[in-house]
Amino acid sequence: MIKRVSYSLIVLLLFILAGCKQDTDHMTLSPMLYDYEPLRVGHYLLYDVDSITYTFADPIQTADTVHYQIQELISDTFIDNLGNTAYRIEVSKRYDTTSSLAVVDRAWYCFKTRNSFEKVEDDLHFIKLIFPPVNGVTWNGNSYLPASDTSSDIYRAYAGWTYTYSDVNVPKAINGLGFDSAVVVTEINEENLINKKLSRETYAYHVGLMYKEWEIINKQDVSASWAAPNKATGFRVRMRLHAYGG
Repeated sequence: MIKRVSYSLIVLLLFILAGCKQDTDHMTLSPMLYDYEPLRVGHYLLYDVDSITYTFADPIQTADTVHYQIQELISDTFIDNLGNTAYRIEVSKRYDTTSSLAVVDRAWYCFKTRNSFEKVEDDLHFIKLIFPPVNGVTWNGNSYLPASDTSSDIYRAYAGWTYTYSDVNVPKAINGLGFDSAVVVTEINEENLINKKLSRETYAYHVGLMYKEWEIINKQDVSASWAAPNKATGFRVRMRLHAYGG
């Protein structure tokens, strides 16, 4: 209870201070409100990933399951074209725990502003978090993407998303790792009898992304459950934090 009250007071003070002194450095204003995605060189996050790809070629339904690990390592900083201090993220992938993570599969980057944490993944620019995190607050996290129902396939999947905060400053656990404070961002959660679209991320304070759910599935068999879709195409991904440090 003391932790909940303290957090609420910090949020209230942030709004008061922001209104009185707009030029205050955001990182010294209230670090607790900005550290659900810490940025420092050497920080890494290692995930266990379960991925299922559904394909249907009448009358055969297949569900290909792959298990692997992904590591995101902040390796360096640079100044981006907007003058932000950006952090280079080296992404490595392996299919067994004995293989090296030294080979970089791809490079992303991220940065923070006074109001947001933003991440660029494979040239897709997302506003992952806004500050301060408050239950029920919404924003357009895909505003940098030319996403619409009529756009090209690479962007169409991101149309109509509304990011929403929930479970702010609530304890969470994953893979045997427990965290005193976390926040959930539901980016989209829509379904009907034939289509399901879900993207949800959970961030742990002073650690970063601890859990991700992502799935886009279409099924022609409306009687089948979403847990075991039939006559279906699409994918389901779960990322669970395995280890972190740095």
